[in-house]
Amino acid sequence: MKLAIILPGDYSQELCEKRENYLSNFASKGTEIKVFTTGGTESITNGIDFVLVAPGAVEKAIAAEKAGFAGIVLNGM
Repeated sequence: MKLAIILPGDYSQELCEKRENYLSNFASKGTEIKVFTTGGTESITNGIDFVLVAPGAVEKAIAAEKAGFAGIVLNGM
């Protein structure tokens, strides 16, 4: 099974890999976890930031579904 984790904001590849490794500790054997970022801002601190990351989150969710991911987690939204 493949799970997509969508992080709101713009994060480094290194941080995404660390998050993937961490979350893999809690997943069932054979589960692939891939972290995607939405772009737009580095964090959500107000309503404007939420609006900036929302379109990217939807785009990543659609792309993950098309890529065969069985589930999507919106982390921190």
